[in-house]
Amino acid sequence: MALAAAAAVGVAASPSVAQAQQSEAMSTTAGWSLVAGLGHFVYDEPGTAGHRIWFGVQAVAAADGSAYGQFLYRHELPDGTPVGQGRADVTCLKVTGNVAVFTAIVPEGQGNVKNHGYYVKVIDGGSGPDQIVDAQTQNGAERPPTHCIDPETELPPGVPQRPRYPVLIGGYTVHS
Repeated sequence: MALAAAAAVGVAASPSVAQAQQSEAMSTTAGWSLVAGLGHFVYDEPGTAGHRIWFGVQAVAAADGSAYGQFLYRHELPDGTPVGQGRADVTCLKVTGNVAVFTAIVPEGQGNVKNHGYYVKVIDGGSGPDQIVDAQTQNGAERPPTHCIDPETELPPGVPQRPRYPVLIGGYTVHS
C-alpha cells in the first residue's frame, strides 16, 4: 500500500489546556507517553503550495504499547476555503524524547473518505517552533496499516521524502 503525500484536512476542535495538563500528570506518574496540542502549518509542495493545514491531537500510550486518542484535521486552500475536515482515531503512538510518531485512522462512515490513514511525526521544539512531518494513505480498498509509521524514514519505496514543516501557530506537547 503506497502512502501518498498528505493533502491533509483540518481541525474543528482542540484539546483543552486542562486536558493536556491532566495527561502530563498521568504521564509522569504512571509511565504513560502522550502527545497533545493544536498546530497550523502551510504546505509548500507542488499542487498544494499555500494550503493551510491544522492538526489537533490528544493521544496517550501505555507501557504495554496500547494507544488511544483523537486526531482532528482541517485542510484549507490558500484563500481559506475549506477542502475538508474531520477526525480520526489514534491507533498507535510512540514517543522518544521530544518526538512523537502516531497513526490515526478515519473511522468507517466518517466523512467522504474510506480507509484513510494519517501517519504523523511531531517534533516538540521546546522554546522554539515545533515541526511536523506527515503522510497519508488515500482511500484504498483495504484498511490502511494501523501500526506506527515514521513518515520521515519509513515510507515505501518510490514514495518521495516528506518535508518537515514548522508549526506557525499553536504547538504540541510531547512527553514520555
